Formats: sequence, structure tokens, C-alpha cells
Amino acid sequence: MAAPPEITLHDLNGYWVMSKSLSDPLDPVLALQGINWLIRKVVSLATITMRIIETEDATGTIHIRVEQTATGGIKGETEERKLDWSPVPHSSGVFGEMNNRTRWTSVGSDAESGGGGPLHPWLTEGWLVEKPVQEGTNSYVQNWVVNEKNGWTAEQIWGFATVNGKRYHVRKFLVKKGDAEAKARMVYDWMGVAKS
Repeated sequence: MAAPPEITLHDLNGYWVMSKSLSDPLDPVLALQGINWLIRKVVSLATITMRIIETEDATGTIHIRVEQTATGGIKGETEERKLDWSPVPHSSGVFGEMNNRTRWTSVGSDAESGGGGPLHPWLTEGWLVEKPVQEGTNSYVQNWVVNEKNGWTAEQIWGFATVNGKRYHVRKFLVKKGDAEAKARMVYDWMGVAKS
């Protein structure tokens, strides 16, 4: 289901399911990250559900907790995002040991990649312009992930986009390993508000 207008990046609280029919295939991205064929196949068949809990701490920093579950025997994982660009280590049964940084960003010409330089143009295209909660703040979430052991980086931009004439929560992923890169646009169906 499309996201209602009151659901924004400043309040993602609720349940989301990745739409297989509207999302890009994940296989090229997962292959570049060194995920074996069997796990890639299971992921392609699985239904991936996220429960997002978004809070603000006493300093005004936003924290986003993503509890992911999947069908097909894939173990669920929880990811913590702290939108202050500080490094947060994460251990994943699928992806291994990683460090990620997350912040608010723009998708304009001034937007900077986590690896330095401008954001890849593909990451900046196709977004709806959402009104920021406060004047002067940015309206998109940027996540930069480094997996040193496997030699890849992943840059994500989160926002909302029009897909088939409806407003959806979208995440664009750009994975790089050496000179190779792979991209995927993930589209999420809104399933309702998280229960306390």
C-alpha cells in the first residue's frame, strides 16, 4: 500500500514490507557484496518486513531502529541508525562486520558522498520534495556502510518517490567494490503503525 501523506522520514514508525513487484532485483547488489548464490536465491523469494521505531534523544539526535524479519528461513536482524554521522558498528549474519554512518542530507548538487566527492547522480534522481520538519533541515536520509573485510561500500538514500502514480517509501542502494558497482531501488509497502 502507498504511504499516506502524514508518514514522512521524520516519522517512519510502523511496519513496512518490501514490494517485490516494484523493487529492483537484489541479486546484482548481493553478488557484489560476496553473498553466495543460495542465500541470494532465498532472499529473492523471501518476504522482507521491517518494523521501524524512530525516536529522538535528549540532544535532539534522531535514532532509527529497524527490526527486519524475512520468510524462507532467513534470520531476522536489527539495525540501529543514529542520524549524527557517528560510526556505528554492526554485525550481520549475512553481510559480516560493518561500520555505518547515517545523517540527514539533501539530494542537490551540494550533497556529498560518504566516500567524499558528490553523491552519485543516480542516488539523487526521482525523489519527491518533502517538506522538512524544521526550516533549514534536510529531507532525506543518507547511510554509508563500509565492510573492510569484504572490500565493499554501500551508500543508501532514503526518501519518498512516486511509483506507478502513488507515493512510496523508497531506498536507493549503490554498492561499490573496486571498480565495480551495482544499484538497486527498493520500494516499501506501508502496512500500518507500530504497536507499543
